[in-house]
Amino acid sequence: MIARSLFVGVLLAVFSVAEPVPQGPSAGSAQKVEITVSDENGISVAAAHVFLQTSQQNIPLRCETDFAGHCQFDNLRPHEVYELRVEKEGFYASVLRSVEVEVSATINVTLSHQREVREVVNVVESPPAVDPEQTSSEEQLSGLDILNIPYPTTRDYRNALRFIPGVVQDNAGQPHIDGAETYQTLTLLDGFNITQPANDLLVARVSTDALRSVDVERSRYSAEYGKGSGGVLSLNTGIGEDHFRFSATNFIPSLQGKKGLRLDKVDPRFTVSGPLRKGKMWFFEAFDGEYDNIVVTELPSGSDQDTVWRIGNLAKLQMNFTRRNILIASFLINRFHDQHAGLSAFNPKPATPIDRESAEVATVKDQYYFRGGELLETGFGFVEYGLTQTPVGNLPYFVSTTTTGGSYYLSSHTTARRWQGLTNLYLPVHQWFGRHEVKLGIDLDRPLYRSFFLRQPISFLREGQSLPTNGTCLTVSSAPCSRYSVFPGGGDSATDNLEASGFIQDRWLMTNRLLLEPSLRFDWDEILRRNLLSPRLAATYVLNNEATTKFSAGIGILYDATSLFLIARPSEGERLDYFFDANGQLSGPPLLTTFVVDKKLLTAPRFVNWSVGLEKKLPASVYLRTEFLQKRGTEGFVYNTVSGAPSGTYLLQNTRKDRYDAVQVDLRKHFRENYTVMASYIRSRTRSNQVVDFSVDNPFFGPQVAGPYPWDAPNRFLSWGLLPLRKSLDVAYSTELRSGFPFSVLNTLQPGQPADSRRFPTYFALNLHLEKRFHLFGFSWAIRGGFNDITDHKNPAIVNGNVNSPTFSDFERRAFTTRIRFLGRK
Repeated sequence: MIARSLFVGVLLAVFSVAEPVPQGPSAGSAQKVEITVSDENGISVAAAHVFLQTSQQNIPLRCETDFAGHCQFDNLRPHEVYELRVEKEGFYASVLRSVEVEVSATINVTLSHQREVREVVNVVESPPAVDPEQTSSEEQLSGLDILNIPYPTTRDYRNALRFIPGVVQDNAGQPHIDGAETYQTLTLLDGFNITQPANDLLVARVSTDALRSVDVERSRYSAEYGKGSGGVLSLNTGIGEDHFRFSATNFIPSLQGKKGLRLDKVDPRFTVSGPLRKGKMWFFEAFDGEYDNIVVTELPSGSDQDTVWRIGNLAKLQMNFTRRNILIASFLINRFHDQHAGLSAFNPKPATPIDRESAEVATVKDQYYFRGGELLETGFGFVEYGLTQTPVGNLPYFVSTTTTGGSYYLSSHTTARRWQGLTNLYLPVHQWFGRHEVKLGIDLDRPLYRSFFLRQPISFLREGQSLPTNGTCLTVSSAPCSRYSVFPGGGDSATDNLEASGFIQDRWLMTNRLLLEPSLRFDWDEILRRNLLSPRLAATYVLNNEATTKFSAGIGILYDATSLFLIARPSEGERLDYFFDANGQLSGPPLLTTFVVDKKLLTAPRFVNWSVGLEKKLPASVYLRTEFLQKRGTEGFVYNTVSGAPSGTYLLQNTRKDRYDAVQVDLRKHFRENYTVMASYIRSRTRSNQVVDFSVDNPFFGPQVAGPYPWDAPNRFLSWGLLPLRKSLDVAYSTELRSGFPFSVLNTLQPGQPADSRRFPTYFALNLHLEKRFHLFGFSWAIRGGFNDITDHKNPAIVNGNVNSPTFSDFERRAFTTRIRFLGRK
């Protein structure tokens, strides 16, 4: 509390001494010019950097476009000739020379998105820059970065997220922003919430070729974004324009050499876009699919293969009814089938389930620009996720310290959906001791969760023992067994919620150097019925006239969304455990594990996050950024034992406390076109007083324990880049070096040491690829080949956790990979 108070005091003291800096010279007959910036589809471009300069000026006048794409220069000398330059990362720069100011006027500028194949030779990409008006700590991968960075399984954009500083991908493929649980991250697809409504995981798949950018706001983000203390992950996809375009990737099957030559995979991606009516209506279609033949080398031949198939398609339509009224609609569909989900050395074929998954995301958004300068944005979204798991047989299921066997114990079917409605109003810029940009909005959500579970008994075996011949431990000959679990309940259940949110924020540019962004958010939901207020404050201060050094700071209160998955846990069944001594006799009465929720006792998990950052342009256009971030979470949801309640009763409580601290240093150098090199180091620490996720499927029991989270990586170094070797031949690399993730060891299937007290080996991977671009038959092509994990460093993904001898498996090894892309006409 003292540290936060001191931080706020220093923040106000530093920023209160800033002197106003005029935008331009004054004159008796001074003129003004308003700049309006939009993209090739007429969508306003916010936060574009606009520079106005005469030949006599060393430092140009500058402004940044507001929410509606406007910015204004005042006090301009009449009859002066200027050069106007407009830039924003991800777009080609626009330069207008010999702009003469005679009377007050409006200049319309169109910025075009960067593309993989440039159609005009003399266009120039907007270079990186220190953004004086960006308050949030934001990281970005452009669509070209996602295509250029080499990493395993490039068809899944989630695997590219690990190359964003602050984002760690766990062994299940889920991202974690700055130590947070995945469900603590708000994930948006073109502005709509697409997190799984029940467990809030990131499961929606979008073709990597469809992405224009992936943005991560880690701290200092405004109150517009709530329901996620971890951060905001935004997936932004493309749209067609007035030229027809077609591209294709990986349309040729690949082979693998594991246990002989055999089919590896085919994972084609196709995109097509263009006008339905030039200047008025455009479409965009992005299809991706995959068929994988997975070989687990540790398993015997004939039982070592798994087949997976998946299809996905994103369809979008934009209609410009008028220049002031724009409608955008989209529909995303996913289908997934895994014949032996989770196949590994510890989970042989008979013990794996068939996994079927589905997802549908439908959105529509309308934007209307009023003549007075207001912008009204209204949208509706719908998401639905389905998951079905089915055992492949009916044999008794067993678990030992080294393997599983029999037929998978769980049959399940779940459906989670969300209806969302949102309205945002951007007010015109107004002046009062500086420039104010005010935005306010509301968000209504209706999440629902339906589930069905049917579980068969599980026999837990002692080390080195096998299942009794009759397939059950509840007999006189149960010496091999240490435990036998049955599962009462777990039939059909339904849980839903209603969420209402509102916010207001003000971007207050006090001077050309100082920007304050106060904001306030309100949240309420039907389950907790608590009125939650989240005030936040962020600021930036530019230290020099050239805007090459910027200091940022911010602090805010954030609340997490109410997890339907946790609220619904009592209806998903119970577990009855029988324990046996070494002679096979019952060691006592059975233990019933049950889960209880009393909504009246619950409140929303609360975080206080604060951070400071420094950005500076170094010599040779190298950009340095440093950040310090601290998160303190209280009243987190967790199931824990209750004093005075029967043993095995777990009550959902607000007793979890989380801590995260991180220091980050980044360096980035942009050369020309898309050639970039980035390096980042983060020192962090993630801890909680209660880390165990008790559930009916988690065999552990007992009180909660403290420790690190399973994705804690105290030391982490990242680097990636694309560099030219010669004309049309590039080299791309990526590397990650980090501490191994924590894991817990078991003693007869119970914790044998403190939670997450051991770690996987240090993780290291270096991926190195070459790419050749060429023209053939009047079209542009690109072919790539290279090695993932070229050093062949053994990076395990699974551990059995035996306290006596933990065994690692499912190693990432060196692999040669190729990619061919059809890029359209030259």
